[in-house]
Amino acid sequence: MAIRYYIKKQKMLGNEILIPRVALKGSYDKNMLINRMLDMGSTITKADILAVLNNFEKAVRNICLEGNKVTIGEFMQFTPSMSGKFESELDGFDPSKHELYVTAQISSVFNNEFELSSTCEKVSSVEKKPNLIQVADVGTGELNKVVTKGDIISIGGENLKFDETEPDEYLRFVNKTNQADFISIIKFQKKTDKELVFLFPDTAITEGYFEVANKMNTLNLRVGRTQISLLVQ
Repeated sequence: MAIRYYIKKQKMLGNEILIPRVALKGSYDKNMLINRMLDMGSTITKADILAVLNNFEKAVRNICLEGNKVTIGEFMQFTPSMSGKFESELDGFDPSKHELYVTAQISSVFNNEFELSSTCEKVSSVEKKPNLIQVADVGTGELNKVVTKGDIISIGGENLKFDETEPDEYLRFVNKTNQADFISIIKFQKKTDKELVFLFPDTAITEGYFEVANKMNTLNLRVGRTQISLLVQ
């Protein structure tokens, strides 16, 4: 599959230049990555992969906390790093003025192989809008399959936050067979650009999809929907 890109104008040193931007098709979280690995024919279980990834994350953090760099073959490396301004050579680290963090860098070998394996497709400028990537039914643990009345639902994605005080901005669950039939979600346990968490209300709808509408600090309303239908139980 091709890497989609578009051309964007940007000012640099007072001059207007044209630069490329990749038009992402989506975003994978840990669970989606594991499912992709299993689809490739892995002989180990999802629980095994999850345990290895969790231990990998902990090991990298601990090794970097000891002041070491972690290099993963010709894939990537993790390096502890520090930033901030010091007043003199006698000055010491101060969390209020300085930052300590880990950087990740992809190897040139990986990037070269990626470029050789890729194809590109130019598209028109991509409109920024809500992108609903994953729906998790917390009670059942199901992803992108069902929503349970009275259970906690988590929607993950991008550009999800909206202003519920604006009448044309919303989160709705829409009947798959009748778009005029929907329920509005108005109470949230968490509401950010990356995640919406709430209790799924009682409804007579048996199958549908989520829809988010927001203006994102513009005059234009943007609408995004889940690409799959969800069964209500």
